[in-house]
Amino acid sequence: MFEITLKFLAAVQKNNSTEWLHTYRDLYQQEKKRFSDFVESLLTEFQKINPELEWQKPKDCIYRFNKDIRFSKDKKPYKENFWANFSSWGEKAWAPCFYFHLQPWDKSFITAGVYRPSQQDENRVRAYLLMHFDERDAFLSDKKINKYFHFDEAYHQYKTPARLWSLIANNPEIRENLSPMLAEYWISKDYWTSVVKHDSKKAESILKQLAYYKDWSFTHPLTDEDVKSPKLYNEVLNAYKLIYPVIDFFEKAYAWPEYVWFIKKSK
Repeated sequence: MFEITLKFLAAVQKNNSTEWLHTYRDLYQQEKKRFSDFVESLLTEFQKINPELEWQKPKDCIYRFNKDIRFSKDKKPYKENFWANFSSWGEKAWAPCFYFHLQPWDKSFITAGVYRPSQQDENRVRAYLLMHFDERDAFLSDKKINKYFHFDEAYHQYKTPARLWSLIANNPEIRENLSPMLAEYWISKDYWTSVVKHDSKKAESILKQLAYYKDWSFTHPLTDEDVKSPKLYNEVLNAYKLIYPVIDFFEKAYAWPEYVWFIKKSK
């Protein structure tokens, strides 16, 4: 499907200049349209699955090929890949989303979840995880999801669980409505310190997701052969159907009330 597109992007990597792209502008327009048509067709099907995407248009999903180099040390004027981001939270938003990345040399991939949330949205997700962790845990144990996607080690992480302790300490409704899944691992500093020291993989995994992670995402890598295949469209569509419950989970989290996390000082 994207055999010519991969060759074009590989050529851009070797000749990333305004002069080169102007020379091959017709090829660029051809491959840009190929990618845009692919995204438009996917979006039409995604909207049938997720009504929250109904107002989106392909241009809202596709990233510009031109780079903003004003504040970058890398002065290459163009990206060397094509991206599309499907999110009900706004144009190219990093809120709960489904992301398709096309890049040569086996660097293409699909990912879904939350990346770099704002402080307020991060608090919402963390609180929602505390109160609905049994639902979240079901994603990690779902055989179909795990066969295709892998749960990512968060790119952005905290170094201590202090933010988690603060969030729980300052919001009684979180403590009162903890997910039944967490009853076995009651949230207390002393307990977690003890259980992690005893190498409980389950407890350590839960603590990571609740306390340290700032991002929560599932990814599936795509080889060049995958993206050249005429089966790619159906593969990406089926991937969205498979991972949609995860996207829906985080969309509900983003709609959750805002919680305070800071340590309240006594008067």
